[in-house]
Amino acid sequence: MFATLVADTPWPERAGSRTAVGPFAGCADAHCIAQLACSERLLLVVTADTSAALALERELPFFLDQPLEILAFPDWETLPYDNFSPHQDIISERLNTLYRLPALRGGILIVPIPTLMHRLAPTEYIAGNSLVLRTGQSLDVENFRHNLQRNGYVNVETVYEHGEYALRGALLDVFPMGSAVPYRIDLLDDEVDTLRTFDPSSQRTIERVEAINLLPGREYPLEADAVSRFQMNWYDSFEVDHEQCPVYVEVSAGRSPGGCEYYLPLFFERCATLIDYLPENTAVIASGDHHGAAQHFWEEVNSRYEEYGIDPRRPLLPPPRCFTPVEELYRLLGKLAVLELRHTPGAPLHRRTAVQPPPTLAGADLGLSPGAGLAQFLDTHGGPVLLCAESPGRRQILLETLRELQLTPLPVENWRAFVASGTGFAIATAPLDRGLYFGPGQPTLVCEAQLFGNRVAQRRRRQRADDAAAANVFRDINELREGVPVVHLEHGVGRYVGLQTLAVDAQETEFLTLEYAQGARLYVPVAS
Repeated sequence: MFATLVADTPWPERAGSRTAVGPFAGCADAHCIAQLACSERLLLVVTADTSAALALERELPFFLDQPLEILAFPDWETLPYDNFSPHQDIISERLNTLYRLPALRGGILIVPIPTLMHRLAPTEYIAGNSLVLRTGQSLDVENFRHNLQRNGYVNVETVYEHGEYALRGALLDVFPMGSAVPYRIDLLDDEVDTLRTFDPSSQRTIERVEAINLLPGREYPLEADAVSRFQMNWYDSFEVDHEQCPVYVEVSAGRSPGGCEYYLPLFFERCATLIDYLPENTAVIASGDHHGAAQHFWEEVNSRYEEYGIDPRRPLLPPPRCFTPVEELYRLLGKLAVLELRHTPGAPLHRRTAVQPPPTLAGADLGLSPGAGLAQFLDTHGGPVLLCAESPGRRQILLETLRELQLTPLPVENWRAFVASGTGFAIATAPLDRGLYFGPGQPTLVCEAQLFGNRVAQRRRRQRADDAAAANVFRDINELREGVPVVHLEHGVGRYVGLQTLAVDAQETEFLTLEYAQGARLYVPVAS
């Protein structure tokens, strides 16, 4: 369908071309991207914001006809010029993506436009500070420890998080950036005897492996040469009392202060963008109002620079040093083949789709229960319908409701299986919040949000509360005022008394401080 629509357009072969297709609604953009993805060409998918990127990450596996890798390059989840750093898990995923990108020959990379605007370390920093360690390889422990510390890894007693290592006799534990699990290196004299994964919570080994990949511990170096370069660039950039600036003092001592990511350009002679990491045959798909989102983000960056750049103890780099201006970004994107998926009705198009907004099938306005609304739609639609439940439990509940209406859908795994089945009514399980509608008589995807409104999406957000905790703290911490009551999920209501920096495992960490009865205090890591 979508592949045929763009078959006679310049995309994806002609670099510098731009093709606009639309309109798009619901999860039609995910369906389109899945049809156009292949194993011979990387697709860079640019979205307007993080929520759109996360939606595509959930939806694409459901529509893909072939097993393709879907990579994400996550946002730091900090506001521009914040004075605290991203969580190590975020840095780990970003470094893993940057390391792998140049060698990719196919798949999908999803990036929100604000994230694409950040300036990054040059490609040679990632490539030059990564190494592969194999069983049987000779290993000088002291040099290895030095390299770990030079690359930003922290020496701790027990390894729990990304970027940590611990040496106990002939055992060396390390949690590499970009890895899902930590590794235990068993040494025999100066040789790697065994490599094993282990569970950081129980510290028990899981399985043996033959090799591990070690990435830098941060997106910037803290070795002596890099610190000297930072100092020289700092002198050239700021006319302040340098010794009164905590960022300068901390970096000069070889430590990484909170918010140091916004001084990243000072560590390098030049910076890169994500586009510099892409393989040569990359094509771009831009979905939604990405240009408006880029303009809005650039305005936010400049606003925060004006608001927070007045402190002589924490001078800020001008926005063009840390971020790619909108005009420069689109000039870089303009060198690639770009396919725009436009969502706005009436927008100028080169090719028009048959996509229509998914209908609402139930609710107080329609006077229909979810089951009755779906049954009515099945009677009038005249084409095959796939009902998507968000979880196995939800699917069972929906099946019981449908059974009362004498409706028996065929269970299928995904969209491809549904289309191939030829059935008129099927049910699948996938975390989709958006439906897919091409008009009467056409194959249609109905999700729970169309039946129950936004309650399903709200429930899923509550289920993801633990995963989204860092993002919520980052976005809301500036709204906290000393003395206000704060609810901690495990410890109850306390009073916020401010931020405090404490040394934990020889690393300076910023904590949010809550005070309880009788002066008891709880220290919550800002990055947790």
